[in-house]
Amino acid sequence: MEIPIETTITTVTVYPDRARVTCRGRAEVAPGQHQLIVGELPLVLEPESVRVGGAGTARVQLRGVDVQRRHYAQAPAANVLALEEQIRGLQDELQGLADRQAVKQASIDHLDGLRKATTEYAWGLARGRSTADNQAALMRFFEEEDARLRADLRALEIEGRALKERLAKAQAELEQLRAARPRQRFEARVEVEVLSAGDFAAEVTYVVGRAGWRPLYDMRLEQPPAAGAASVALTALAEITQNTGQDWRGVGLTVSTARPALNQRVPELTPWYVDVPAPPAPAPQPRMMHARPMAKSAGAALMAADEAPMAIMAMAPPVMEAEVVVAEVEESGTAVSFTVSGSIDIPGDGTPHKTTLARHELPPQLDFLAVPRHTDAVYRRAKLTNSTGAPLLPGPVNLYVGDEYIGQNRLEYTPGGAEVELVLGVEERITVKRELVRRDVDKRLLRDVRQVAYGYEIKLENLLPTPARVTVQDQYPVSRHEQIKVRLDRITPEPLEQSDLHILKWQIDLAAAEKKTIRYEYQVEYPRALHVVGLID
Repeated sequence: MEIPIETTITTVTVYPDRARVTCRGRAEVAPGQHQLIVGELPLVLEPESVRVGGAGTARVQLRGVDVQRRHYAQAPAANVLALEEQIRGLQDELQGLADRQAVKQASIDHLDGLRKATTEYAWGLARGRSTADNQAALMRFFEEEDARLRADLRALEIEGRALKERLAKAQAELEQLRAARPRQRFEARVEVEVLSAGDFAAEVTYVVGRAGWRPLYDMRLEQPPAAGAASVALTALAEITQNTGQDWRGVGLTVSTARPALNQRVPELTPWYVDVPAPPAPAPQPRMMHARPMAKSAGAALMAADEAPMAIMAMAPPVMEAEVVVAEVEESGTAVSFTVSGSIDIPGDGTPHKTTLARHELPPQLDFLAVPRHTDAVYRRAKLTNSTGAPLLPGPVNLYVGDEYIGQNRLEYTPGGAEVELVLGVEERITVKRELVRRDVDKRLLRDVRQVAYGYEIKLENLLPTPARVTVQDQYPVSRHEQIKVRLDRITPEPLEQSDLHILKWQIDLAAAEKKTIRYEYQVEYPRALHVVGLID
C-alpha cells in the first residue's frame, strides 16, 4: 500500500558548496507492508545521500529507500497557475486595446480623407450650396474631432505600454518560477513493515547542490570624543545563496565550513614518466563489441542510516529550547559550525541572504602608520586579539568609523587567541611630509670614485586632541653590485628596526598638537665610469 507523506523542511546545514536538508512529515500506518511516498524532492538532490528515519507510536521497520524521477503534467505550484492566469488576462486586455486602437486610427484616417477633399467643398461654396460660415464650422469640427481622436489614441498607447510592462514582468516571474520548480522532481519511496498500528513521524535528510555560503564581516570603530577607551564592534555574517527549487521557510539553520565532497577520497599519485614520443599507432581494425552488464540502480543502494532493519518503539522525547544567542559555535577537527538561533527564511531563487552569526566587542590597540616615501596619508591601524571563542574565517570586512563607511578590507583566517591587524582608513588630523634636504656630489676630478650624499627629513604633526603613536616606515638604497657602496651616515632618532634590505622603522609618540622630525643621511659611492640606475638625479 502506498502512503503519501507531506513533508516540511525543518533544518538545513549549509556548506560552502552544498547543503544538507532535513524534512519531517507524519502519517497514520496500519500493520503490513507499505511504501511511504515522499514527493516534491528537488532535481539538484544527490540521490545517494537520501536517508530516512523516524519515530512514533507505531512499530515500524525501515527496509530501504528508492529514489526516482517523476514528471508532472503541470508545475506543482499554485503561484505558477496564478501567474499563468494573470498572463492570459493581460494578453486578452492587450488584444482588446489593439482593437480599440485600430478603430481610433481608422476614424483618424477617415477624417483626414474628408479634410483633403477640399475641391468638393469649394465647388459647393461656388454654387451657393454652402456658406462660408458653414464651411468654417465644418473645419472647426474637423480640427476638434481630430484632436479628440488623437488624444484618445495617445491614451491607448500609454495604457498599452503599461500593460506590456506588466506582461513582461509576469512572464519573467513565471519563467523564474518554472526554472526553480521544474516539471520533473525526485520522489523517494520508503519500504516499511509496520508491526503495530499508530502514528509515524518520518524524517528524511538529503544533500543538494546549488547552495552555499561565505563569511562576511562588519567592523565598526567607536572612538569617544573625550580621552576614553576606543572599542571595535565586530559583526560576523553569513551570506547564503540557494537555487535548489525549494524555499526554506522557517527552518533551523546551521552553516559549516566542512566540505563533504573533499572528504570522500584522498588523491593518489601515479608514476610520472618522461619518455620520447611513441611511433604512430596502426589504424584500428573492426572488432566485435560485447555488451557490458548494466549497473545496479542507484536507488537500490539507498538505505536507511543503518543498513540493518531498525525498529522504532516510541516517540522521541520533547526537545528543550536552547538559550537565545546569536549563534552557537562548534568546532570539529578543522571544521567550524555556526547554529543560528530561531528560524529563518531563505528563498530558492539564488538571491543572497545575509544572517548574523555573532557580535563581539573587542578592545583594540590603535596606532597609526605612515609610509611617506609613497604617500602623505597617515593610516589608522587597529590590532585586535581574537577573544571571540571561535576562529575568524577568511572573508571580506566592511569598515566603519562611527557611522561613516570607509571602505572594505579582507580578514584572513585567525584562530582563537591570535592577533589580527586591519587598516581603518586615513587620519587627516595627523600629517607627514618627506623632503630631500641634501644632495651633495663630490666634485674632485682627480678621484676615480664618485660620491653622492643624500639627506632626508620626515616631519610629523599631531592635530588630534589626544596623543598618538605613529609607526613610520622608510628606506634607503640597497646595492646589487659589488662596486656600488651604500653607507648610512647619520640617523636621528634611532630607528626601532632596521632590516638587511635597508627598511627603517620608527615608532614616534606625539602628544596633542606636537611636532617631531626624523632625519637621516646616507652616501652612495661607485666608480665614475660605472653607469648606475635607481638613484635620484
